[in-house]
Amino acid sequence: MRSPTLWLLAGLASGWLAVAHAAELPDTPAPSSKPAGGLRLDLLGKPRDVGGNGSAFGARSWVIVPPPPPPAPVVVEAPRAPPLPFRYMGQLDDGRGNRTFFLLRGTATLSVAVGDSIDNIYHVDSAEAGILHFTYLPLKARQSLQIGVVP
Repeated sequence: MRSPTLWLLAGLASGWLAVAHAAELPDTPAPSSKPAGGLRLDLLGKPRDVGGNGSAFGARSWVIVPPPPPPAPVVVEAPRAPPLPFRYMGQLDDGRGNRTFFLLRGTATLSVAVGDSIDNIYHVDSAEAGILHFTYLPLKARQSLQIGVVP
């Protein structure tokens, strides 16, 4: 019975002496990163790249993800003329083949004939079969306005 207690006390005393002795030692330089035996102890604290999920033993997919498709091309539409700002009110025929057309733009009343230009934006081209034809001058776009019932 005595010998296990003795051994226990001897172990505790030697542990205490080792701790006390280590506290008294001067600071020693750190061991070199590559000892003579070839072991690299400096790599022990560095994390390793084990894959995308961070687990060396986790599931992995061998499917190659295709690159995203290229962006769709930008389609630029050609400029278009705005809708005609005129409403048809009526017309006057002088009996000699000259017709004057009365148009309403907002609250303003306009009287125009074929060949006239309106604010250098619209040109009155022709009047035929119940339709008054215009050209939107900035874009040279043709537009039409219904002015009557086609017979």
